[in-house]
Amino acid sequence: MALSVTELVTRLKYAVEGQVGEQRVVGEIGSCKPAGSGHIYFTLKDRTAQLQCVLYRYQAAMCRVRLRDGMQVELSGRATVWEGRGSLQFVVSSVKEAGLGSLQQQFEELKRRLEAEGLFSPARKKPLPAFPRSVGLITSPTGAVIQDMRHRLESRAPWMQAYLLPVQVQGKGAELGLAEAIRRWNEPERYGLPVVDYLVVARGGGSMEDLWCFNEEVLARAIAASRIPVVSAVGHETDFTIADFVADLRAPTPTAAIELTTPDAAVLSQRLDQLQTTLHRSLNRALQTAHLRLRVAEQGPLGQPLRALAPFAQQLDELENALQIAAASKTSNAAARLGVLAARISPRALQPRLAAARTTLTATESRITTTATTRLSHHRAALQVHAAQLAAASPQRALERGFALVHTTDGRLARSTADLPPGSNVTLQLADGTKEARVK
Repeated sequence: MALSVTELVTRLKYAVEGQVGEQRVVGEIGSCKPAGSGHIYFTLKDRTAQLQCVLYRYQAAMCRVRLRDGMQVELSGRATVWEGRGSLQFVVSSVKEAGLGSLQQQFEELKRRLEAEGLFSPARKKPLPAFPRSVGLITSPTGAVIQDMRHRLESRAPWMQAYLLPVQVQGKGAELGLAEAIRRWNEPERYGLPVVDYLVVARGGGSMEDLWCFNEEVLARAIAASRIPVVSAVGHETDFTIADFVADLRAPTPTAAIELTTPDAAVLSQRLDQLQTTLHRSLNRALQTAHLRLRVAEQGPLGQPLRALAPFAQQLDELENALQIAAASKTSNAAARLGVLAARISPRALQPRLAAARTTLTATESRITTTATTRLSHHRAALQVHAAQLAAASPQRALERGFALVHTTDGRLARSTADLPPGSNVTLQLADGTKEARVK
């Protein structure tokens, strides 16, 4: 008689639980996904096999180990068959960390090696421009990441030009495409690419395996060699890759990369409005002061002559009105120009001043070196004179001229005949050595 699917799966469940039952198993965690219910679903794998596992909410609440992809763990639990899918499943009762998984070990090893080479040093990181005009995006042309970045640029810095160089951001060989994109943008004329102020390497979240191409050495060295500042915006805020450590700036998310590298148009507009208000107030105060001085002068000793200037007072009022209109127009034009200039600020404009400062610094360094050399020679000559004087006063010179030092048996220097009674032994120190003697 044929069995129903439920009957067969039930028999398989009883067989697995009866024959295998409670077990301990060691492996590497992969595809770890906490569910909204509080349960944690993941796979446990080694080189040739993998097993679906579940850690239920009440066990997860008591678990002190934070499960993550690449972690090597020892699990205690029971093997069973989940009727809903008819699949083998391991229900975890306890978790113990058993060491780093192979991917995590590779990550830590490469991180230590590159850090020892200085690739993570803040001293080698390049600053990003304060008012960029263009940005090169290196990411997948499909998906939410590129759309989110584009919308954020449009709302935050609409004057900027954004250029996309599409690449693969997951899977075997993706790191080669990412590294090549960075190298090409460092030679834009050769590859027909636009010149940009900085680059953003971006990708959305994923497992450790999904993000692994950003942990490859070839990509890390391409980022370090880039003459253009590189921003790493990979995964979520809790994800860290080797590219994050090497990049000139690490952004927690692709959208945050835009926020961290661009000025806010709304803030700039507010600042311009404040400047316009300040200019209007300053102009009004100046005009009020001029009118007050004029009225004081009319009431003083020169009042009568000033009445002859009455016709010009009306012209002054007309000029004041015209000035206010012109000032408002100038302020508006200046605000517009300031916005354009703010977007066009480039480090190239600072190059002549930097060159002049570098020339001055070189001349100053030369003068300091010359002065130091002269003073060093003077002190060296004085030192030689003092050394000669010290050598002339040395007791060794006296010994070389035929004198001798007499030491008693206890090592003291004899200073009078009273220190040398007859029959006592003495040591004579001469220029070339010592001799023993007896006093008669």
